[in-house]
This record gives sequence, structure tokens and C-alpha cells, in this order.
Amino acid sequence: MLKLEIPGRSDILLKGIVFDMNGTLTVDGELAAKDRELLMLLAGKLEVYVLTADTFGTAATMFAGLPLEICRLKGQTGFLEKKKFIDSRDSSSLAAVGNGYNDHLMLQSAALGICVLGEEGAHPLTITHADLIVPSTGAALELFLHPLRLVAGLRR
Repeated sequence: MLKLEIPGRSDILLKGIVFDMNGTLTVDGELAAKDRELLMLLAGKLEVYVLTADTFGTAATMFAGLPLEICRLKGQTGFLEKKKFIDSRDSSSLAAVGNGYNDHLMLQSAALGICVLGEEGAHPLTITHADLIVPSTGAALELFLHPLRLVAGLRR
């Protein structure tokens, strides 16, 4: 768990973090070695979930050996499935990280939403639903490993 005491806001007690896979955790279907290491460290603090349609069937291999849960999206409305995933758990204890249109409701529903600009860019709607915007996957992961960065960015 991770307790965030943010001046001007209610405290947030995070139990987990939900990531979009394509464009957020991966670029062109690849997970960077450094991001793999950061995910391993993060999984020692929080439950980690990866949401993906897994169109190419590579998620299990890509994340093999990492203590996280891969959640496959089944329908054509990924943005609704992602929101439903957040809502089916204690959304007040989850952070969400994404970049595309289909991530905007997930970021809005979570206690804390982080938008990754990354190589693919980010959808304007997702940007407006985020609490913070970061330049890369690594920067997003490091926020949770160095929580004072989150506090600095979120304090009012």
C-alpha cells in the first residue's frame, strides 16, 4: 500500500495500480527493460494490473516473471470495460495510467489518474481526465516509487 498525504486534498491510500498496455506500458509491442525493472519494484508496493485486448497474444510472454495480473478485454468498447474494471474494485484505492481515448474513463474513475504522453502521444480527452501528465512510462512508474513526486504535483 501507498499512503499519499496531499496538502489541500484528502489523503489517498493506494492498494493497486491499473495500466493500459499498448502505448502506455509498451511501445510498438515492446516493454523496455528499464520499465520491466520498475514494474518489478512497483509490484513490491502495490497490486499491479495490466488491461489489454492482447490482440497479438503476446501479453503473457511479455510480462512473464512479473508479479502482476493481466486482464484481457473482451469487447469492442475497451473504454467501457476499463471503467468497469476500476468500478468493480475499490476505485478509491486504485491509480490508473493510460494514454489513449479508451483510457479516459478509467483515469476519471480511479482515485488518481496519470496520463502518459509517450511515443504515441495522448488523446486530449484522456489528458483532461488525468490528475497528472508525464512524458514517459518510466516517469509514470517512478512517480509511485518516489511518492513525494506525486505529492509535489498534486498539492493545492
